[in-house]
Amino acid sequence: MLEINKDIIFNTIDNGIIILDENLEILAWNRWLELKTHIKKEEILNTNICDNFPYINKDKLKRKIKSVLVTGNPSFYSVDPHKYLIKVQSNTIVDKVYRHMRQDITLVAYDLEKKYVCLYIYDNTKFYETSEKLGELNQELLELSNRDPLTHAYNRRYFSDVSQKMLNLASRANHSLSVIILDIDNFKQINDNYGHSIGDKVIITLSQKLEDYVRNSDVIARFGGEEFVILLYNVSLNDGEKIAEKIRVNIQNTDIETKMGDIRFTLSLGVAQYDKEQDYSNLEHTITRADKALYSAKHAGKNRVVISN
Repeated sequence: MLEINKDIIFNTIDNGIIILDENLEILAWNRWLELKTHIKKEEILNTNICDNFPYINKDKLKRKIKSVLVTGNPSFYSVDPHKYLIKVQSNTIVDKVYRHMRQDITLVAYDLEKKYVCLYIYDNTKFYETSEKLGELNQELLELSNRDPLTHAYNRRYFSDVSQKMLNLASRANHSLSVIILDIDNFKQINDNYGHSIGDKVIITLSQKLEDYVRNSDVIARFGGEEFVILLYNVSLNDGEKIAEKIRVNIQNTDIETKMGDIRFTLSLGVAQYDKEQDYSNLEHTITRADKALYSAKHAGKNRVVISN
């Protein structure tokens, strides 16, 4: 047994310390490790670390030890994907993210002549937990920045970003891409007659109903006011028209409860299919054509679907 096992500093320092020989035999095991693993040094000294903890990558650890002994330089030991070298129950009580302690591991030469290395284990669980929580918060903030606050449909900025990616994917796969633009008929009258709260309720109901007609590969976005755009992946103009017609019929039969009784509303819809030559390889041109078809529907009497050829 090495004398360091009796050293006060060795046994009071706030991280784990193991001394190994080149064959991975444990020569020293400090008090921190005894407390964290509940394994006394008398039980583990002069045994192979990988026999005690078989999940350790033996070949990798041996390579790291050899590198430290050859160069004499410290080396950081990556413990992905488990994030620990020795499994220790996490002692975090509040907002626990990980069941087991996340560890940073450093190897340094202890005695080059005898080929001993010192392995330091640092408890970095709080850092990893903070990073994980920050990552989740950033993802939530990103999601919020992509959503319309009233309907929680995607907003115009997000639509612009994702539509270009979908266009690139459709072009590579030789798939069609169609756009539906829709607008609530006589929306100003709804606001004037029933108030803006009912107007908001109509917009929210519409947004929720649209979800019934799209797949995960499609995108619904609120472009502003009472106007929505749907991007349909691998959907032809003919199929896009059918989807738009189903939406129109469903909406005209949807009741909105108000204090003055149930009301209904209708939609005008324009549909266009992306065409590389006609749209000059720009989906904005497809959207413009669908928008013109929408206004044709408005001028033709509303509550109808018009396609752009």
